Amino acid sequence: MHIRVISFGTNWWGMCSPDRSDPYCFRRAAAYFNAAALMCGRRLRHSAIYPGQIRFNAKSGFNPEFPSRAIGKTFLCTGPSQFGGKSHLLFTRPVIAATPDAFLVTLNSADHGAIRFDKPGWKSNGVQPISISLRGPRYEAMLLLGPEDWVQSELGCWCIQKSESRLLLSGREKGELQ
Repeated sequence: MHIRVISFGTNWWGMCSPDRSDPYCFRRAAAYFNAAALMCGRRLRHSAIYPGQIRFNAKSGFNPEFPSRAIGKTFLCTGPSQFGGKSHLLFTRPVIAATPDAFLVTLNSADHGAIRFDKPGWKSNGVQPISISLRGPRYEAMLLLGPEDWVQSELGCWCIQKSESRLLLSGREKGELQ
């Protein structure tokens, strides 16, 4: 599965090799994770209503010092899987000149408007949630959207603009997008 990264979640963390005698244990066998979370004052809160994460291994071509360099790139992925009650998505390696099968996007209440996650019809059937954090009216949702998928918020329908591979507020109603 080819996935193009449009945006990441707020929460980043890494894990290194348990062999601390290796001088490159923080680089060679490291893994970097990202998930949705919310800032509450100076603290990062994990208020997951849908727990999950994405993962980049050290050999995936991802540079943890510059995560924004991965935005707009397409990666070969294994596809989302469920393990331990969480959704997991492994990014294996970058690919050149590949048409993406899906897009990784992160929506939040400040930029994209309120979403009623408890109501049916807030997303098209092809949207796959990876990680969603909700705290009162605030949320951050990391989702996989296909080229024809949409998400409904109070502002309207959000969909992928294929020509520029970015999330766009559509002027159409959700019934017209299906």
